[in-house]
Amino acid sequence: MLPVSIANRPALDFCNTRAGWDEDEPREYLTSYAHLALWTREAGLIDARSTENVLALAEQHPRAADQQLDRALALRGALYASCTTPSAAGSLESVAAEARAAASHAVLTTDAPPGRRWSISETAGLARPVLEIAREAGDLLATTELAQVKACRGSDCGWLFLDPSGRRCWCTMEVCGNRAKARRHAARARSARSDTRGGA
Repeated sequence: MLPVSIANRPALDFCNTRAGWDEDEPREYLTSYAHLALWTREAGLIDARSTENVLALAEQHPRAADQQLDRALALRGALYASCTTPSAAGSLESVAAEARAAASHAVLTTDAPPGRRWSISETAGLARPVLEIAREAGDLLATTELAQVKACRGSDCGWLFLDPSGRRCWCTMEVCGNRAKARRHAARARSARSDTRGGA
């Protein structure tokens, strides 16, 4: 199952296809090229027909598909580092290199409402999903104040989101926020029991 969108920016949501970034055993959502292609479709970066096309290509060329998955995961790691450690020049350059590669395959689509948008040509083949993501990643780094990108404080999470107000702590209150509240409540209850026993 693929993760839900919580960042409202495809490039950040792409980083969130991994959870527990700082953990010894992070949770990986993109374990195959098919997952990558389907995530790109769900993010609105390629349409259903294009998804079917790249999945068919992946069946014909599994080794090349695996190489594109590895490329996507490397891009994701560089993008995450760029967002969480803006001084990481090497990571920024890695994302920039992929964004330049995406630009060389970009075409201006004129039939996409409400107007026009850049997209990656179908001639990119198996590389199309990762290049669509790279195009979004380049746009994110060029147009976003990275100080506003925050990582969820939840245990085993680390998902990214935009926080212009500087007050958001969690990817979602319903998940990590409530877990944190439950842990604090349990800790207070344990402390209260300990105090009661100590005063008896």
